[in-house]
Amino acid sequence: MLLVSNRLPVTISSTPEGHTLVPSSGGLASALREYHESGDGRWVGWLGDTSSLDDKAVSELFEEAKQKRLTPVNLSAEEVSLFYDGYSNAVLWPLFHFLLDKVQLEASEEWLAYTRVNERFADAVASQVEGLATVWVHDYQLMLVPSLLRQRARGTRIGFFLHIPWPSSDVFRILPSRAEILAGLMGADLIGFHTDNDRQNFIHSAAEVLGVDYGTSSLRWQNREV
Repeated sequence: MLLVSNRLPVTISSTPEGHTLVPSSGGLASALREYHESGDGRWVGWLGDTSSLDDKAVSELFEEAKQKRLTPVNLSAEEVSLFYDGYSNAVLWPLFHFLLDKVQLEASEEWLAYTRVNERFADAVASQVEGLATVWVHDYQLMLVPSLLRQRARGTRIGFFLHIPWPSSDVFRILPSRAEILAGLMGADLIGFHTDNDRQNFIHSAAEVLGVDYGTSSLRWQNREV
C-alpha cells in the first residue's frame, strides 16, 4: 500500500553535525507509522520547510527519506502559504467545522494553489504506484487527489479517509468549489469518515451538488460504485 498525506511522518531535526529526519508526533503520523514500518509500502507527502537549507543538505535529506520508503513532495514557501494556510486551513477547515464566520470564501488564488499542489501530489503518487495494489489518501488537504490519480494510474485501487467532520449539505453548498471537491473525492473506490452522520452528510452533498444516484452505502459515479 502507498500512503498519501500532506505531511510525511518525519520532521527535520538540525544538530551541530547536520540535519536528519526524526519521527513526528502528529496524530495521523502516529496512527499510521506502525503500519507503514511493519510492511513494505511507501508514503508520499511534504517533508517540511527546507528553504533555509543548501542543496546538498536537501539532497541528503531526500536520500534519507528514500531509505525510509518515504517520497517527499517539494513545495515552495508560497505554495505552502496559499495551499495549506490560505485554502486548506482558512476555507475548508472552518467550513467543515461549522465555523462559518471564519471561512474565507474570497480565495481564488488560494484555490488555484490547492489545485496545483494536489496535481503535484497525484503526479508523485503515479510515479510510485507501479506494483502496489492500493493507494490510501488522507485528509482535507488532498481531496482532489483521488480523481487526479485515477486519470494518471488507471486500475489502481484508491481509498480516501477524512480526518475531520463532513458538514451538512446546506453548509457544504456555501463552498464555491463544492462540485470540484466532490468530483475529486469520487475518484476513490472507498471513502471513510469518522461517523455515520458524516457519511450521510457526504452522500446528501454528492446527491444535491453532483446529482449522483445513491443507496445506503454506495454512490454511482461515472459508471463506478463508490
